[in-house]
Amino acid sequence: MDLKYKVILLLVLIVSLTTMAFSYSQLPFYPPDFPAGPSINSGDRVLIVAPHPDDEAICNGGVIRYAVENHIPVKVVVMTDGNDTKTSPLTRHNETINGTKTLGLSEENVTFLGYKDGSLRNLLNDNWDYSNPFTASDGSKQVTYPYAFQENATYCGANLAGNLETIITDFKPTIIIYPSGDDEQFDHQATSGFLEYVTQETGYNGTKYTYLLHLPPNWPSPRSYYPEYYLVPPKQMVGVENGPEWYVFNLTTLEQRFKEQSFQEYKTQIVPSSYLRSFLRKNELFAKYPTLNVSKSTDNLSLNDFVDGSKNLTDLFYDAAGDGKYQGNDKSMDIISVGLKVNDDSVNGNSWVSIKTVGEPSSSAVYNVHMNIFNTGGTERVNISVHNGTAQMQQDVNGNTTRGNVPLIVKNNTIIMGIPSDLFKNNPNLILSVDATKSGAIIDQTPWRVVKIS
Repeated sequence: MDLKYKVILLLVLIVSLTTMAFSYSQLPFYPPDFPAGPSINSGDRVLIVAPHPDDEAICNGGVIRYAVENHIPVKVVVMTDGNDTKTSPLTRHNETINGTKTLGLSEENVTFLGYKDGSLRNLLNDNWDYSNPFTASDGSKQVTYPYAFQENATYCGANLAGNLETIITDFKPTIIIYPSGDDEQFDHQATSGFLEYVTQETGYNGTKYTYLLHLPPNWPSPRSYYPEYYLVPPKQMVGVENGPEWYVFNLTTLEQRFKEQSFQEYKTQIVPSSYLRSFLRKNELFAKYPTLNVSKSTDNLSLNDFVDGSKNLTDLFYDAAGDGKYQGNDKSMDIISVGLKVNDDSVNGNSWVSIKTVGEPSSSAVYNVHMNIFNTGGTERVNISVHNGTAQMQQDVNGNTTRGNVPLIVKNNTIIMGIPSDLFKNNPNLILSVDATKSGAIIDQTPWRVVKIS
């Protein structure tokens, strides 16, 4: 064999070994290459918010045990009563008390708000005001849960937000851990929105981390009990511009053991065949979402600038393609990005928000933009709904509601809506989320993101 062929074989071998090494490095028995976090120190106070009774242990059991064994104050808040039609709220309450007690947390450090399981998205987007409470299947409009933080609390978003504000003000957490806005379960996504709302409303300046639990169909991979593996982020959510920044919280063998023992207390939820046992790994996984900064422009663009294609909006943040209820099967409602352009309010005209989808938007779908704008004169709740060629905006501020149509263009796979620039006249912070629905069912939704106007 001459030298030329030997060199070629050597190169092939090197490439093959490199490829194999890379492939194996992507498997979950290698530690994920992300920074450590949350960084919890002796001076911290940790608040963990769980949508349902069990989320506190599934995604945060190791953090709870670490805080307990290091004498760091930690409190758990459970948002709903856990009435999932299969199990009674009392049973699920007791499972959480026993599960957290196994981790070393006393009952007095677990707070239950008691809102209806499955109602949180309604409270956040539709039933915010006391004058328009959510009506449960049993006809109740107030919390009937016997262990509720507030007795007879009204089923509305403003009341729930007030409960969270009270808890944060009293406990004074330096770290808040709550669900990811990218979570596909509606109560989880809404809980994320509530925490973004409350922390903006109160001017919270501590550290915030999110955790991810529901991202079907194949995350975590593998979806089974592999305690010798590491939990790694979904590939489509790594390295995304303005997307989540991932952190790993490695567990000691003892912390893993305590967490696994706590799982045994959630007998109605975590059965031996449950994919939830995928979260018994060598680490827990968390993320931070950066604040999105938008500078005002004096371009004063008009609808015609978008019609002729001479102007486009820059994407503000991205949503993973192929996610959502149907995992991207309906491309007309698979959201991939959201854009925002804010004109200086000294210039007459509109600011602009855009939604991009994988396929051309459908006339039978409804596309919604939800914004909560934190101005000095009060928080404005703005919702824009696009359906069948028309965009309508609803503004709610200080109990007053106004409605009206706004400019709209649908071009290729992009929806662009005009909104009054004076919404942003005081350079506010706002939180923003977008969803696509069909026949009342949510097909895809983005996380709630914090935006700072300057």
